[in-house]
Amino acid sequence: MKKFFAFFCTLGLLAGCIADDRGNFMVDDSFGLTTRETLVQASVHTGSYTIGVSKNGVGQKAASASVSLEDASILAALDKYNGEYQTSYKLIPASWFSLSQSNLEFGQKEVVKDVTVSWDAGKLAEFIGESTDYVLPVCVKSSDLNVSEAKQVVFVRLIRSSLSIAQKSISRVVDRTKVEPDKQGNVPQLKETVILDLKMDNFIKNVGLECPLKIDNSLIESYNQGQEQPFVAAPAGLVTLETPSVTIPEGGEGATFKITIDKSLLLSGGTLQPFPNYLVPVTIDTDAIKATEKGKDFQLSGLAYGSIVTYVAITYLEIKPGLSVRREWGYYSTADASWSDFISGFTAGSERNVAMDDDYIYLAETNQTKHIWAISRTAPEQYRSLPVGTVADEGTFYVSCPRVMKNSNPEINGGRDVLVVSNMNSGDPKLYVYNQGIDNDPSVLSMQTWASRRLGDTFTTWGTFQEGMLFFKDFDSAQGTVTFKLSGKASGSLYLVGRIVAPPVTGAGAYFPFPDNINEGVASTRGGATAWLTKASKNLWTLEGADASPSLTELSGYFADTAYRFFDFGGKRYIAYTRQVSSGDGRLFILEGETTQSWSQILQERNVVYHAAIQNDTEQEGINEEPSPRTSGNSGMDLDVRQVGDDMYIVVVKQNVGLSLFRMMMN
Repeated sequence: MKKFFAFFCTLGLLAGCIADDRGNFMVDDSFGLTTRETLVQASVHTGSYTIGVSKNGVGQKAASASVSLEDASILAALDKYNGEYQTSYKLIPASWFSLSQSNLEFGQKEVVKDVTVSWDAGKLAEFIGESTDYVLPVCVKSSDLNVSEAKQVVFVRLIRSSLSIAQKSISRVVDRTKVEPDKQGNVPQLKETVILDLKMDNFIKNVGLECPLKIDNSLIESYNQGQEQPFVAAPAGLVTLETPSVTIPEGGEGATFKITIDKSLLLSGGTLQPFPNYLVPVTIDTDAIKATEKGKDFQLSGLAYGSIVTYVAITYLEIKPGLSVRREWGYYSTADASWSDFISGFTAGSERNVAMDDDYIYLAETNQTKHIWAISRTAPEQYRSLPVGTVADEGTFYVSCPRVMKNSNPEINGGRDVLVVSNMNSGDPKLYVYNQGIDNDPSVLSMQTWASRRLGDTFTTWGTFQEGMLFFKDFDSAQGTVTFKLSGKASGSLYLVGRIVAPPVTGAGAYFPFPDNINEGVASTRGGATAWLTKASKNLWTLEGADASPSLTELSGYFADTAYRFFDFGGKRYIAYTRQVSSGDGRLFILEGETTQSWSQILQERNVVYHAAIQNDTEQEGINEEPSPRTSGNSGMDLDVRQVGDDMYIVVVKQNVGLSLFRMMMN
């Protein structure tokens, strides 16, 4: 025991002889500002910004530092920063600011002290306006210690925030078909809820807003300037603010609010009566806005305002005898939001193709989410995602193009028409068949092509699910469109049977056969400069393992970059087709012809009886040619048609731009 005691005593004596060198690897004390970057951003509306001054190093020396907003080193640092980053920042005069303290005394072990720069938020916000080129400089100096060159000057870029309503206008054209019972006694939905967006750019950290709304009829007079037909104030209750006050959470960038349009107020005894042009200006009550910071009242100054009025216009349309085409509803993208934002969970910009049956409009997301959406035709605010448990993690896009095929077998989907959806694959694609209805996972058809080719961007159908054909354009080559025959089966393998060499170019495209003759149709590419009338050299239905090299007649530029549907209605023939005028401008055209004419003749005659834009709700002679603030790729426009009862419905989508449903009627 004594030996162990002596050993530890010896160790203690030796330790006492060793010098304490723990600080030998620390740098000498120096001062610097605590921000990581030379340029930081702050909101002008907070009225202050706190920055730390730190004493780094061993930390065993007392010292003094000073903080200033004016110094020769500031100008040199700004010139250096602007030169390195190709910027043009300007200094805000120091007279706009005050410092909580400018002289700092650090004890031996003190590490950080805070300095707060304050300003008049309202006056400074007005001074900087919309500019983002102004900066507040903060500089630290010391005669006691070195100051780190990289941490000596910080520039605070002060940003002004702006509040606005994303939607500038909402237009509803009301005719009797939209409010009176139809021939089958079905009563239309008379109350419509519209969701609007309140947006704030450059959110303010830790600050939230309470924004009361109001209907301000005093704005009608200025709105009427330049209008051919003036608007008047709407009767009370026609438009109601369901959300009279909107809360943007602290640190948030926006929120939504709702209005309700009650069209029942336009009826008298169940009949629509002619009415003047009604206008309801919905605006933010800027005088009543309140702000909070960390749950407490906050005095917000200098907030800017963008477009803070949504004009809800409701006009009457008298239906004249004969054919009429009306837009039933539409969703349109704004600069702030894609139209598809109304579908919770939808990936914006992924809607390239569309299909429709009696009840739903179908969109398949062209990505790897496996989302297939069904949107109610009569109540588009109601939608759902379809079951996709059998959809494989396979292909460039797991699902791509929906189509609805005619079905006559009661054992398949209860005799109702069948939704089929392709994936997109460089190789053998798959076809997902909802043969047991859209409430169940689809069956899977594996399509055998014996070649590596990209198929499934879009496809077209002919005939019925029992006796029909599918046409898949080869994206990767100019070898045209491969064909598959359907014979009523929903699973197993489907084999390529032939090919028609149209369209004769590479890229996404389609062959659209005429309904009464599979061997003739139109071929086009999405994003192409033209389209072709196509006549196959062999019968495509009996073609087995061979090519049909068609004769091609080039159509005019009116038909470039298009999708087509051919149908009979009201004793005449019609062709509905799309046209991508530009990446942000899409159109629907409807051509009319006689039943004695061929589809080719109707196309070449081009008797346009209806024309509508997809990016807004204008049509015919009143087309608004202003493009959408959001754009689509060349693959992004499609349409489908469906007769329901006595009326024909046409749905049109343009990727990232809009979705609209149109209704053709014989009055």
